[in-house]
Amino acid sequence: MVDVRKLIPREPPEGFLAWAAETMAGELDTYGMLYEQEWVEDWGLDTILDEWAKPRKRRMVRVECSCCGYRDLYHYGKVTGWKPGGYGFVLPESYAEVEGGTVYGDGENILCPNCGSPVLIRKRANLRCKGYAVTSGANAMSAAVVGKEHYLVLTCWVLQRIACYGGGARLEAIPAEAYVFGPTECAQLMGWRNGYSGTGGYFVEYARSWRQPKDWTERWRQEEHIYGLTPELVAESCLPHCKLDVYMRERPGAEHYPVPYLRLYQEHPNVEGILLHGLPRVLDDLIRDKVRDLLWENNRQGRLELSQLDWSQTRPAQMLHLTKDELRLGREQDWGVLFWNLFRYSKAVQGEILTGEDITNAFYLGDEHVDQLVGRGPVAKSIRYLLRQCDQSYEPEPEDEDPPPDAAIPDVQLLLDYWSMAEQLGRDLSNDRVRFPHNLIAAHDEAAAQMRQREADDLANQFRIRRHLLRRWAFEADGLLIRPARSQRELTDEGNQLSHCVSTYGKDHATGKSAIFFIRRKRAPGKSYYTLELDEKTLTVRQNRGLRNCARTQEILEFEQLWLKWVRGGAPRDQRGKPVVVCEPRARTA
Repeated sequence: MVDVRKLIPREPPEGFLAWAAETMAGELDTYGMLYEQEWVEDWGLDTILDEWAKPRKRRMVRVECSCCGYRDLYHYGKVTGWKPGGYGFVLPESYAEVEGGTVYGDGENILCPNCGSPVLIRKRANLRCKGYAVTSGANAMSAAVVGKEHYLVLTCWVLQRIACYGGGARLEAIPAEAYVFGPTECAQLMGWRNGYSGTGGYFVEYARSWRQPKDWTERWRQEEHIYGLTPELVAESCLPHCKLDVYMRERPGAEHYPVPYLRLYQEHPNVEGILLHGLPRVLDDLIRDKVRDLLWENNRQGRLELSQLDWSQTRPAQMLHLTKDELRLGREQDWGVLFWNLFRYSKAVQGEILTGEDITNAFYLGDEHVDQLVGRGPVAKSIRYLLRQCDQSYEPEPEDEDPPPDAAIPDVQLLLDYWSMAEQLGRDLSNDRVRFPHNLIAAHDEAAAQMRQREADDLANQFRIRRHLLRRWAFEADGLLIRPARSQRELTDEGNQLSHCVSTYGKDHATGKSAIFFIRRKRAPGKSYYTLELDEKTLTVRQNRGLRNCARTQEILEFEQLWLKWVRGGAPRDQRGKPVVVCEPRARTA
């Protein structure tokens, strides 16, 4: 796009600040309460009664509200915390002569005692360098049409409520970004850059002029407030049919992303049909999910592609993969992406056409995973079944008791888990009594118990196979023996006696990912001593630990090396089955 930096003003349009102060009052209504130390004469009762006495100097704090201009002297107080020498003030209503009172210091929020406005407390000395403090902020956009090409411009402003060093407050608008839309192109203007301070690190630094990068990413994302956006302004622009004003209207649960929407319109002008005559909430949800995705951080010039819609069509129903009657039903029920996906997937995957009552039941169910029922079973019947289960399991809790946090709820995930376990257990889900049990929670718990028992049986069989496989490496010498673990229970007992985590290695040992051996003294074969983990592929020891994960002693190390030498040599045995160890001759001493 051509250079448009000189076309875009950096001053807010007339009436923008007043509009922002009214529209975003909740975000911009925090003012400043500035304070500084001041010495005053203390004319106490003893000074008044004694004609020769001189008034003493007393330390007080002068406060000033930037909203109403209220000024007063408050009692001085020390601020407790990490910062030495910090001080603050005590509000009059909380001050007591003996106890003092609550001390408020720099950075805290209170209400102004005079006007009641929210104020941010700032020490005046800390404002001396900049001459002001930012007490609250917000973001907003303004829309305009500029140039003979009638570019549609969205300028992004950072609004700041400023408390001045000398008193008073003002509202400022800083031009942060601007997006200039032509018929098919878009340019981004940047009004900020990343600055760096040796003490404060990286920070946002606002520039005095626009810069126009060639490659850019859309950063502003969500925006609900656009000043000056009217149908007449849009009609005057080079995108007269984009319907940005319609897109920015309030809809239940809608979040607005004006820049991605306009980029989508430039690529697919027929998106206006979905907005006006299709399902606008579906469009809202699709844009929101795309822009919130982590991949959007690296977007290329804000280009948005929604593959869920058929852009080759021009009619809204066909773009949404619906018929006219189905689109009419969706508009009557105001479908979002969840119910739109539920309806069209049920129709496409298993040929089940849901009725308006079925969608209403899905709404009452209130489960965001309801579309996962598609392809797993009859959707409408499953939804009705879950609703009955919810009514059946509901029991009013006493007023003084909370429901248990781990209480099971008959929802889609519970039903799908039950179906998965039932299939693995070989149950016939074509039988409605099996697919839809009278009590879903009880049936789920029963199936889960059977699955645990099956897994335990499978694990025991795997342990049995491993025991037979690894017993060839059982070995004894020098009053010590080593043998493989026989069961999960043995691993648990070993971990309990030696206070380490070998019990968690049961599945890895049974499936061959690891090999666990127990080292015992021959005179006490039932007492845990050391636990060894072997890498079967390389025949190396991964770890060998004793009580509380202590390291092996010299005795255990020598036994381990002797055993490894025998294992690597093929684990030979004599006719009686005893290990054959070839000992190296010892060197003779002189």
